[in-house]
Amino acid sequence: MKMKKNLFADRCHWAAWVALVLVCSFAGVLSADPQPTPLPDGVLLFSGQRDGRWDIYTWDPDPAPEGSIGRITQTDAPEGNPVWWARNKMVVCSQQWDDGRFVIEGFDLNGKEIWHQATPRASLGWPQPSPWDNRILAVREDPQTGEIQPGMMEFPRLGYKTFPQPGVSGGQMAWIDPDEILLTRVASDEFDLCIRSIVTNEEKVIVHGGQNWLAAASPNGGPPFFFSRRVGQICSIFQLSHKSGVWEYDDFSKARVYDWQPSVTPGAEGVIYLSLRNGRFRVIYRPIGEAPEREIPLAGFSAIYHPSWIRP
Repeated sequence: MKMKKNLFADRCHWAAWVALVLVCSFAGVLSADPQPTPLPDGVLLFSGQRDGRWDIYTWDPDPAPEGSIGRITQTDAPEGNPVWWARNKMVVCSQQWDDGRFVIEGFDLNGKEIWHQATPRASLGWPQPSPWDNRILAVREDPQTGEIQPGMMEFPRLGYKTFPQPGVSGGQMAWIDPDEILLTRVASDEFDLCIRSIVTNEEKVIVHGGQNWLAAASPNGGPPFFFSRRVGQICSIFQLSHKSGVWEYDDFSKARVYDWQPSVTPGAEGVIYLSLRNGRFRVIYRPIGEAPEREIPLAGFSAIYHPSWIRP
């Protein structure tokens, strides 16, 4: 009888120990920091200001958690609006020359200039290369009138041609397909988001009211589409969709204060954008779906603009 009692006691002790281990393990799971949302394969491309200089940089997530910074351009001229053109393996961006004009430049990832496009007495900016061919969308600003017109050029040829629409400033485009684009047009004190046929030159307003600009599409062409929309003091990233012949839009980032400059990741997993938080703009990755957003740490810069995710 004594042996049975001891055996029963040992079993009770064992059961209590197992229960204690399970409780501690479960408590550890609950108290552990949640894992950050995974980033897609690739690196971040952006323009950054350091020591008063604007250059083009990359950020690699490895080694975690801070990652590593790579500098592409090291010129004396400021650069911005970088876009990775996978078709021609180069970064297309804006660069300001000594006479004040902005031109379109093409660099490889080592910072070697491949090509540039300039226009006399005017600036070019906001390049958006085509994923299907060698066309590049860009805007032209007339320094005399201040008018900004969207247009197109073709790499590696020299020459830029604006789209017909005199007297109405517009720009900041994205490719829908080889024959259609999204672009912004100035309408009184607001910005309309429009769809334009490159073939027929027809334009149609699809989002009106507020300021609607900075359209973004998949780097491979087509959806998903996004744009910045400001109403009052709040600016948020909206997703644009074409359903049953109607363009609809929904608040994607649900901005706290000011979200803008969206760009779609190469695999359309999510969107990279800038978000104003605690007095400065932060780079945010938000997946398309239910996963939480993730802030990308970029220390050592006084300002960061035009972030996008690329797969060189």
